[in-house]
Amino acid sequence: MLPYAMALVAEFFIICHGLISFWTILSGRFNPRDFSFHNAQNGLFGKRTKAKVKERELAHTASTLRTLKPRIHETIVTIDVFVTACGEPISVLRQTVSAARNMYGAHMTHILDDGKSDEVRALAKQLGVKYIRRSGNEHAKAGNINHGLSLTTGEFFVIFDADFVADARFLYETLPFFDDENVAFVQTPQYYDNQHNFVTTAAGFMQHVFYSLVQSGKNRFNAAFCVGTNVVFRRSAIETIGGMYRYSMSEDIWTSLLLHEQGFRSVYINKVLAIGKTPETIKAYSKQQLRWATGSYELLLHHNPLRSRQLTVDQRLQYFGTATFYLNGFAAAVLLMLPALQIFFNLTPISVNIPLWQWSLLYSGFYVSQIFLSIYTMGGFKIETLTLASATFPVYIKAFWNALRRRNIAWEATNSIDSNDSPFNYIRAQTYLFLFMALTTIVGIWKETYTDQFSISLVWCAFNTLLLGGFIFVAVAEGRQMRQVARKARSLQLATVTGVSH
Repeated sequence: MLPYAMALVAEFFIICHGLISFWTILSGRFNPRDFSFHNAQNGLFGKRTKAKVKERELAHTASTLRTLKPRIHETIVTIDVFVTACGEPISVLRQTVSAARNMYGAHMTHILDDGKSDEVRALAKQLGVKYIRRSGNEHAKAGNINHGLSLTTGEFFVIFDADFVADARFLYETLPFFDDENVAFVQTPQYYDNQHNFVTTAAGFMQHVFYSLVQSGKNRFNAAFCVGTNVVFRRSAIETIGGMYRYSMSEDIWTSLLLHEQGFRSVYINKVLAIGKTPETIKAYSKQQLRWATGSYELLLHHNPLRSRQLTVDQRLQYFGTATFYLNGFAAAVLLMLPALQIFFNLTPISVNIPLWQWSLLYSGFYVSQIFLSIYTMGGFKIETLTLASATFPVYIKAFWNALRRRNIAWEATNSIDSNDSPFNYIRAQTYLFLFMALTTIVGIWKETYTDQFSISLVWCAFNTLLLGGFIFVAVAEGRQMRQVARKARSLQLATVTGVSH
């Protein structure tokens, strides 16, 4: 009963989440751009806006479009653009702020600097944008944005993370949705252009699936949620809930939920209007996933969407699916332990004598269908994504305990560099598990030879060992690269010091 119950619970959970995802994806053919959107867009900067934008872009006078005052219901509206910063490199911030400043439509750009950097202040002055710094860092990013709201008056405000470079048409493509006075925010995708190694390729593909398929489907149920950047908010809607939600690292989804409970609408448009950077290292990815998972668990434990009577049934299901998504970490851990139970204790949920072809046929009903769905909808299936997803489960388990104990997660800039920080500091659980499963596979081979009895558990254990082994190999390569970068930096520093002394 023990392994049977473990397998039944874990796989039932995975299948239920798969069905929710399939249902959401199948609902994604909904186009939020209706007649009112196109009508509002054509009058956004005065009559014949679309022709005006096209003519001036072709005439290379796009700079004049930055001075055109946006209108909603033929009334001029004011817009604040917030670029949140906290220790990012100046070169990255310069590119982001310049793009935000250059968007079509009159607006005021502000750098909200929680890093309290005089260099950032000087950058703001150089680029001709506003600079806002607060005395403390209470409530992290949400506190930073709320402080910015307290010092500005725009009827709408845009949020960009420090590493997301906006398209000049961002306001042109998003503001017309606010022609509907019940729309609280408009969210656009997070798209990444730095997919050049294992982590960025795997993480980028996972995010692409979410933004291309899942978020689009949530539109139909009025359950698309804010993801913290590349988003426009109506200030009056945010004021009804007392500002951005301050008591979670995932202020974005909490704020979305509270707005939906107040009866507001959200809109997600599947059009890339800002390009950013996905985590490039195991450390950066682990910290990002820990923060996201902790926020989702906090929602589940302290504001369970299923209990919210202010949401529709569809909204409850969508938010519940999001809040419980990272429980997949527990399901993965349970399934990884099943082969060991059979090899060491002869405890198994299925007959050990079942032929491999029959086992494969039974499992293909769900698992192979996911691969084909990925190929059909996304044009391919990446083994890097499967490997990274399989190896991340300890992070999700840790996040659950953080949320249970209400432990805060320190925010850190994406891809921040620390030459002394080994990737193995963040994958100790995966390393120990890899060693255990490799040993279990060896024991399983010996057991099969000794008993002359083949077991499916051995195949499953060997496959999991290979997946984790691939992840460990990536960590070794990453650690080697970090040491090489550190040596080059020390050599350069030594050469500079020597040159100065001479």
